[in-house]
Amino acid sequence: MNTRPGCNGRAFLNSNYMSNDLLRTPKYITDVLGKIDLDPCAGENTNIGTVNLWNGRGEDGLRSEWFGFVFCNPPFSQKEIWIEKMVEHNNGILLLPERGSAPWFGPLAKAAGCYFVMGKKINFEGGSSSNNVGSVMFTFGHEAKERIRKSDLPGHFVTVEYFVERA
Repeated sequence: MNTRPGCNGRAFLNSNYMSNDLLRTPKYITDVLGKIDLDPCAGENTNIGTVNLWNGRGEDGLRSEWFGFVFCNPPFSQKEIWIEKMVEHNNGILLLPERGSAPWFGPLAKAAGCYFVMGKKINFEGGSSSNNVGSVMFTFGHEAKERIRKSDLPGHFVTVEYFVERA
């Protein structure tokens, strides 16, 4: 596997990464979510979770065993493999761009059962004008939903009641 270390502990599967893969979640978001056990996509100097995996230290957040409550802001250019890992783990929050018509969005929304649409764009750390679309937090497990509800972050929940796969 050809990996390149990046912010948020992101294991790049090839050298074709995008600049937004290196952006970090601002503390005002993670600080209000309570104790986070694992950040599998940690940056070199981030400490979002009790354990923060950064592949710059040789830690592969994708291949490592996930445990407890996870906060994952994956590299957007490789979001599908991180989505699979979070769906399998089923305990935490997955932060992704608001792309309701993207092929990955519907199946992920169905798997999560609901998601939280941020009420304002996030200015991710590590880049200027780093977010030209909104962001969504997919919640896995009751605890994730409650943490967002108690956080006072601006936005709204969407419950997925009906979903049909693309043809």
